[in-house]
Amino acid sequence: MSRTPDSKSEATRQRILNAASARLRTHGIEQTGLRELMEQAGLTRGGFYFHFPNKDALVTEAITQAAGETADAYVSLADEAPAGRQLQALIEYYLSPAHRDHPATGCLVASLASETGRAGKKQRTAFSSAIGVTLQRIAPLLPGESPGQRTLNAGLLLSSMSGVLNVARALPDARQSEALLAAAREFYIRSFCGE
Repeated sequence: MSRTPDSKSEATRQRILNAASARLRTHGIEQTGLRELMEQAGLTRGGFYFHFPNKDALVTEAITQAAGETADAYVSLADEAPAGRQLQALIEYYLSPAHRDHPATGCLVASLASETGRAGKKQRTAFSSAIGVTLQRIAPLLPGESPGQRTLNAGLLLSSMSGVLNVARALPDARQSEALLAAAREFYIRSFCGE
């Protein structure tokens, strides 16, 4: 007899997904153990398997959730910016010390791209779909003569900014890190926003 999910069960499942979404962006796939994840969610490890068949299934869903959260955040930033400044607002946020210092709520690409490239097919497929969602949501903000060109430009911008963000996170000197972020902000705003 199979169990039907109730609202409490769904809420618990969502707690696990929320914790996984944050933990994956902070610690990566390999360093996200089930014990620590379930502790972060305030649950016991034994309850995990009631909600997910294995870690791979959780990672796949958490990647999708994290991408949606990221895309929603970018669209909100753009919506709140003055007309003509939407892309600039996105660049300024992405390459900010606040984004650098809070990977748990930050960009999935910056957190998982290199690791996902070495992951299994399901995780790579989920990551690829997640990037597609993000690019689809931000492409209208980018210059380009066609939707395809705007999507390509969005991919170029996101990929290169994620690299800068990773280096800024790795630098031990905060002043050096902030100088890199500031220089990158100026470069991308000039290159993509025409300023």
